[in-house]
Amino acid sequence: KMRMHEKREFVRWRIKSPARFKLANNPQDERMAQLRDISISGAQLSLSENLRLNDRLDMQLDIPDENSPIHCQAKVVWQRSAPEEGLSPFICGLRWTELRDEDRDSIFQYARSAAPEALWDRWWEQIK
Repeated sequence: KMRMHEKREFVRWRIKSPARFKLANNPQDERMAQLRDISISGAQLSLSENLRLNDRLDMQLDIPDENSPIHCQAKVVWQRSAPEEGLSPFICGLRWTELRDEDRDSIFQYARSAAPEALWDRWWEQIK
């Protein structure tokens, strides 16, 4: 069995939170998804439809403890089907293409408060 090579340069934090998005080529059609994890470089979504590689998304992320949603843009960098997920049979990986510094800070602050031990453990593993 081949092991997938881990290409992430930033720690990702598990998060279950709603996300709204529009495809850049269809800005009238808002769709829903669920964040699975998030980092300061990207995120992973569960959704009911299959997106294509390089699809560009205009997104609103609802981060707990933030008064207003984070607005950002992302590109689909991988996708796969996940029939075991039930209601959301697809998963895709996103890389932020546009994310304001204050929103990046909000993601980091949320992750730090939500998972300080997991964050520390992962960070420590990376420098050992």
